[in-house]
Amino acid sequence: MAALRHEGARHARYGRAASVLLLELRGRPPGSEADQIARTLADVIRAEARETDRVTRVGALSFRLLLPETGGRAARALVDRLAVSFLATPDGRSTGLVLCIDIASAPRAGSLEDALQEAELRAVAAATAAATGAAATR
Repeated sequence: MAALRHEGARHARYGRAASVLLLELRGRPPGSEADQIARTLADVIRAEARETDRVTRVGALSFRLLLPETGGRAARALVDRLAVSFLATPDGRSTGLVLCIDIASAPRAGSLEDALQEAELRAVAAATAAATGAAATR
């Protein structure tokens, strides 16, 4: 994602805050409703995100949301708004899917790309643990 590289470079050069949200709906969508449920989540993201934020669909039920000029605290506030808004939709209430969101915020002395990679590893570990019934560790 070119926008990620751009924000990573801004962070490295100027120390600007940046975060990425990893959003994934986990579980088995009913019937052939995966695309409709993904559209519902995309609508929620568009409604809650700022105009400067960049959203990318990276899988059937997975999105990444790049948040320029956003540190960890503001990213967590957005996570809360996204979760509440999605649960307020019919798809969020009735599908049995769980919205999982992880945050990658660029540390002052590290890169946004490294933070994203760590968040992706946490997400994979959590998904694996959920599939096997084990508890994920951080």
